[in-house]
Amino acid sequence: MTAVLRNGRLVTPDGVQEGDISYRDGVIEGIGTGLAGRTVADVEGAWVLPGAVDPHLHISLGGHSITEPLLHDLHQAARAALRGGVTTIGVYAQRTPATTVAESIGTEIGRERDGVAADYFINALLMPGDDIEGTVARSSQVGVISFKTMVAYASRGLMLDDASICLLMERAAAVGGVTLVHAENGGAIDYLDAVERNRGVTNASYLRSQPVDLEPEGMNRTAMFAALTGCRLHFVHCTSAPGAAMLGTLKSSGASVTAETQIHYLLLTNDEVLQRGPLGKVGPPLRDADHLPQLWEALADGRIDHLSSDHSPKSLEVKLAAANILDATFGGIAGTGVMLPLAFSEGFKKGRLTIERVAEVTSTRAAQIYGIYPQKGVLAEGSDADLVVIPEGQPEVRLTHDNLATEAGYSLYESIVTSGMPSLVIRGGSVVISDGQLVGPENGRYLARSRQA
Repeated sequence: MTAVLRNGRLVTPDGVQEGDISYRDGVIEGIGTGLAGRTVADVEGAWVLPGAVDPHLHISLGGHSITEPLLHDLHQAARAALRGGVTTIGVYAQRTPATTVAESIGTEIGRERDGVAADYFINALLMPGDDIEGTVARSSQVGVISFKTMVAYASRGLMLDDASICLLMERAAAVGGVTLVHAENGGAIDYLDAVERNRGVTNASYLRSQPVDLEPEGMNRTAMFAALTGCRLHFVHCTSAPGAAMLGTLKSSGASVTAETQIHYLLLTNDEVLQRGPLGKVGPPLRDADHLPQLWEALADGRIDHLSSDHSPKSLEVKLAAANILDATFGGIAGTGVMLPLAFSEGFKKGRLTIERVAEVTSTRAAQIYGIYPQKGVLAEGSDADLVVIPEGQPEVRLTHDNLATEAGYSLYESIVTSGMPSLVIRGGSVVISDGQLVGPENGRYLARSRQA
């Protein structure tokens, strides 16, 4: 039976349309006024956006993580995402002590049978020692076509050498995929880390060990590799004004590059590191306040294509376990549930982004880049019925750990409030969130992707 969401301000590719949106069997059927069908809700002029797509979540793989333990597995991350209007997530799978990359991917695909609250796809993360050619070949056969590497953290055993990066790009291009790059300079980071240890470690040591100039250098260098190999290149972080400027230069030159940033780089500064120490440590680091308006400008004008979360919640005990900030674990962000709400309240409501651009940066562009558009990322006939309702005048919610990841014991966002939490979330035609509560069903699908042009 056809179901209808009525009287919304629908954010479509053609602009905002006031009216109804109907769907049947999980797929959008029509957009207009006075549509026939069973009324799911009269949203009385609230904003209706496409379900958000967050392609950047790190999860526990059978109890294993890249480094220190993570609090969320696929199921927990999916529930956290839905509460913030994210109906599709992209999770990373990598080698663990018990599995190869391909085996990790197979296990996570199989979790669909257990019931996952959101739809999901998988990104393969490759590290030194992985079989690059074999991993890309096997992964692409099961619908994984996005492959991540880092040009940072050499001493932690995470950075591929240049020849291996080029091989990865060549193989990714051959299967119609995209290479995802964390762009810095691992050798320079290791050198600066040693300098800081010799001079005596303070919280500021971490900031000096990964300065902003390493980001555009890493972007420019890997863009050259992508040009040599004919591979699409996507930067998984842009954290600085020089990084945004480099993106503009590369795009103007015709390079096949795209980029995402995370909402914490748009709202928080390196004061979090100076004042909170390891709790403020993310990679790359938070930057000086003067970078923030330039990052917002780059997100608005398209140099930065979209947002993601880098969701990777860790416990307070894990974050504070090390003797100093240089040895402290990275990440720990419980961020997937705040990406869309903060884009709405800090972007749209404060005039930094149009509402149409909010839909693009939280849904459309990620769906296009990661190969799930137009099934995802758009309010249009034939697309999945993934809908997020955000009324005007929503009460402000402070983003404490109780509202994001209770078990973490802390929140990177606890100084921030948002009025952008959704009142209703529909995934695949089913109401899954109502007034902040998960109401099910947990029948999300694994999204196998195919070759992209």
